[in-house]
Amino acid sequence: MKKIILLPLLLFSMALMAQRFIDRIGFVREDIEDSVIGWMKIYNFKGTKEPLKVDNRLYSAAQLSMRDSFANWMQASYIPKGGLGDVKKSLTEKLGLYNQHTAGLPQGYGAYSIVYFFLKYNSDKKFVPINNLGVSWSIMANEVPTDWAIRDLCTPTQFYFTLPSFNETGEREVLIKQHDLTKIENLKPYLSFFLKPMEAGRMDNVLLCKDNKSPFIKLTKGEYLQLLESALPVVYAREKKKIYEKEQGNQKDIDYFMKYLDDKNEKRIATLKKTEEKYKGRLAELALTGSQPSVGDLDNGSDVFSNGYLTDAESTSGRMPVYKIDPVMAELCKKDRPQWVLVSWSWTANDRTESYLHESIINNFNFDYLYNFCFEPEKIKGQPYKPLRSPQYKETVVATAASEQTKQNTADINVFYFEDFSTTPVGKMPIGWNSKLNTDGKTCVVTTLEGESGKWVEIKGNEAVTPRQIKKPFPKDFTLSYEVAVPQNFTWGAKGLALQLSKETSPGNAESYLNVRLRPGYGGKDGEAVIEAKFASPPGYMNGTKWLAAPGFSNNKKSNRITVTIKKKEELLQIFIDKNKIAEYEKAIPAALSFNAISFTHGRSDGETEKFFIGNIKISKE
Repeated sequence: MKKIILLPLLLFSMALMAQRFIDRIGFVREDIEDSVIGWMKIYNFKGTKEPLKVDNRLYSAAQLSMRDSFANWMQASYIPKGGLGDVKKSLTEKLGLYNQHTAGLPQGYGAYSIVYFFLKYNSDKKFVPINNLGVSWSIMANEVPTDWAIRDLCTPTQFYFTLPSFNETGEREVLIKQHDLTKIENLKPYLSFFLKPMEAGRMDNVLLCKDNKSPFIKLTKGEYLQLLESALPVVYAREKKKIYEKEQGNQKDIDYFMKYLDDKNEKRIATLKKTEEKYKGRLAELALTGSQPSVGDLDNGSDVFSNGYLTDAESTSGRMPVYKIDPVMAELCKKDRPQWVLVSWSWTANDRTESYLHESIINNFNFDYLYNFCFEPEKIKGQPYKPLRSPQYKETVVATAASEQTKQNTADINVFYFEDFSTTPVGKMPIGWNSKLNTDGKTCVVTTLEGESGKWVEIKGNEAVTPRQIKKPFPKDFTLSYEVAVPQNFTWGAKGLALQLSKETSPGNAESYLNVRLRPGYGGKDGEAVIEAKFASPPGYMNGTKWLAAPGFSNNKKSNRITVTIKKKEELLQIFIDKNKIAEYEKAIPAALSFNAISFTHGRSDGETEKFFIGNIKISKE
């Protein structure tokens, strides 16, 4: 089975090339991340009447028809947003030169969807993928995660593997909470687990099996040692073959490398015997290994069940069980009905397209129907599949009454822009604004502050919080003011809040900019202001970084609030915190320059107090 899975590290290496290409045709990924683009095609598969043989596996018509059902249900439950979707039918991967270790997999079948990230227009002005990068969702009967196969142990009749989870890979607490499916009402009746793919990324899995009897069986120490003993001669023969193939006709080199191989094999055998002796009274215990064990773990006297050597004190931190497939269930996988179903999807919380897929799966997809269809079909006899929630569902945010302050500033011809967030309900993203998701998977939201009047926007680890409904370009001469507050005991040294005014040549590409970043001090001490500017053409204007004090901005009060004011008059730039002028530059910004973009950003936030609140944003013409 081949699936396209989002791998952030791979994406990083390819994104720049793809980005340049996309820029030339007029849009970037951010332009479409909130757009409902949908499916390439709605297939409405009708089922299959003929069986199909692949390798030594004979798939019945009923099994192949089940793929059709899975694909149809996926399309009925989700409408791709921020990418172009397609759905494909799948079978257990056909054996080839590089995957012989998968021969022992049971007979699997199902469907998977891909939402392609990077798109272009074809000659008919329709979206088509540029490459195969995207986010996936699969529903597979009798599926086994193959990323972490233990190749040295796998045989033609049995597949061995590990399942590295967040508990064993040291994930941050916030990620553990995001990927914990046990508290989601729709999924509570079923087994679920998090899996960290080998390359990168994160994958959630729901395992549906009759009476929650998992087909994945954990190996004991005794079983694992027996497998190692059986694998040693197989690995030796494989490595010997490689030597003879590589050094054809060169007996001197063959003898040299064979001596090295023989010595290594003897050491492995000796280490295995010592391991068997050490654990001879504990063979019924669970085997705990690294994420991808091999016979190479026997090299140099290492302990295959512990971190370190056989002579070291035992340590199992970060180690995990080894699994095999229940042989009885594996044999039954040849029958028309599945023995289990694995629903898997990859996502990260701070990606809108992926988060939307995740939310659609956990809220829309009908897991109960899938379970009954596979294991208790009499319960749904005559009932077609229906998602729990329509994939077209969209929460409606009803605007609240505008404040008197908003009404007055809207009527003032000298006020270019004003926002106090009075029309947005508390707990919602500000109306008329865009907000990138933070690492918690959340947008900025409107809130209130104890001891402060009005409404505020909470920004916690959010990048590029921007108003959509602001006129462009801005006045050449202006006064910009906004209020900033931080909670008591804001972590000293945490990331600051940056306001950036830019002149962009295209969305996200700033030709010139002014960036003012603030963070509070501690214990009543002044905070820090960093002014970064780029006005390189014509020469002679601000171009670099300056560090200044932020008087009166600290973390010792219940609410630590300041007003920031930025004034531009021809080439003059002045910056105030409350009534304190902290900077003045006579030749700062070209007089004729007009900004056309404004954003607030806050870098990664790990603590609850590491957040900012902004309010009463006002731009007046000068």
